[in-house]
Amino acid sequence: MFQKTELERLRLHKEQLVAQSEANRVALLADWQRLQSSGNWLNNASGFLRRPIWSTATAVAAGILAMKTFRKSGSIFGTIGRLGQYGSTALAIWKLFSEKIQK
Repeated sequence: MFQKTELERLRLHKEQLVAQSEANRVALLADWQRLQSSGNWLNNASGFLRRPIWSTATAVAAGILAMKTFRKSGSIFGTIGRLGQYGSTALAIWKLFSEKIQK
């Protein structure tokens, strides 16, 4: 008699664990789909940036990082910046000559 009640208790416990496992699987799947949605990321980012103190702090940090990066003469960003300057000058000259040719 003791074995039957013990087996019944174990069977019920097993069913409970299976049900909990299934509930956890469904919750995990829902969380995974929510994390993969682009709307979730946009909502979180826009909520973060709506707060003026965080927006200001983020902008200041980005500005400081950019200044430190661009000040290094050997960095790739310095090279890109110089190429941007040359490209801007070349574009201005191109526009000047194209206007002269069209007239």
